[in-house]
Amino acid sequence: MTLEQALDEYIHYITAVDQKSIKTIQSYKNDLNQYIAYLTGNGIEKIEDVTYEAIHNYIYSMNKAVNTINHSIVTIRRFHEYCAVNFSIQNPAIYLKSFNKQTKLPHYLSIQDINSLLEYDDNSDQEILQVAMFETIYGCGLRVSECASLKIKQVSLKQKILKVKGKGNKERLIPMNQRNIEAIEKYVNFVRKKRDFHKSPYLFINSKGKPFLREEIHVMLKKRCAKKGLDTRISTHSLRHSFATHLLDGNADLRTVQELLGHSDISTTQIYTHIQNKRLKDAYASFHPGNRKEKK
Repeated sequence: MTLEQALDEYIHYITAVDQKSIKTIQSYKNDLNQYIAYLTGNGIEKIEDVTYEAIHNYIYSMNKAVNTINHSIVTIRRFHEYCAVNFSIQNPAIYLKSFNKQTKLPHYLSIQDINSLLEYDDNSDQEILQVAMFETIYGCGLRVSECASLKIKQVSLKQKILKVKGKGNKERLIPMNQRNIEAIEKYVNFVRKKRDFHKSPYLFINSKGKPFLREEIHVMLKKRCAKKGLDTRISTHSLRHSFATHLLDGNADLRTVQELLGHSDISTTQIYTHIQNKRLKDAYASFHPGNRKEKK
């Protein structure tokens, strides 16, 4: 049975038998139309072919408020419960759980948005500083506290390595990309030299020669996003999420991303596996011998 047929039967059931309100029916329709559009866009057309992995990937692709996502989760769960009972198929949503309302789902930027954010608008001191700072947070996947406390001695531009002291005073080495190195060099040569009144050990310092507070970095990013016409919900942590997401999307393995982010437990890193799972599924479909047709 196609997804559209299953949806039609379910909507008929909640209308004629369950007698849901018009508002509830429309709400369920909206949720399920978006869900089915995602599934069909990813090559799933039959209700019996839907997997937990596909549902998981959809949920993590939504990028909406937790309450909105939880509403969709409830709708999807009820839809699959109905299908399992009435069409004698397995229920792939049986283990699907709602998120805690305090849970913050990872919001990340597209590569295009990152490029826009990190593009120089002019050669002012503030512009050069901000590009260098946000290049470092994104390019190295830093926590905002790690960026604020970053010292010059932790940065080796020649070796293209950053040494970070993260949670629990655990040190990790992070490779630096060329764009990040060039942004820091420009900042050090044209901005920092003028500000270093007190011989500060910190890399990023304000016009008074003092290191930035975490809150100041957050405010700078919000204002920059507004100026660039980007989503103002973006936070410094979004840059860290983007770092991890883009690495996985570029075929980095989860263990590598775990080490670069400084997660002590890989389960913390697994929030990004909505991307990893899709790539593994695609690789399986492409390369497993069971999926290859014999050449005649």
